[in-house]
Amino acid sequence: DCNAGYANWKADWSWDKKQWCCANQGRGCAVSTTLRSFDCNAGYANWKRGWTVEKKHWCCIRVGRGCEVTTTLPYDCNAGYANW
Repeated sequence: DCNAGYANWKADWSWDKKQWCCANQGRGCAVSTTLRSFDCNAGYANWKRGWTVEKKHWCCIRVGRGCEVTTTLPYDCNAGYANW
């Protein structure tokens, strides 16, 4: 749930949640203080091993390349809901 805790996402969210919410919902994205860009075609054949985390993140958000794919949502919002 990318709305939960959004008011203080920088301090409270885990790295994984920041990455997932940024890539999937455009929330929790760290804003770089530099105007850095990447060529998302360069090295794409070996992006999993050859790209830095920063390049993967940048290319995933901007051009949909270098995104880590998960088969399930990393946060199950229904888990324990009955006891909440």
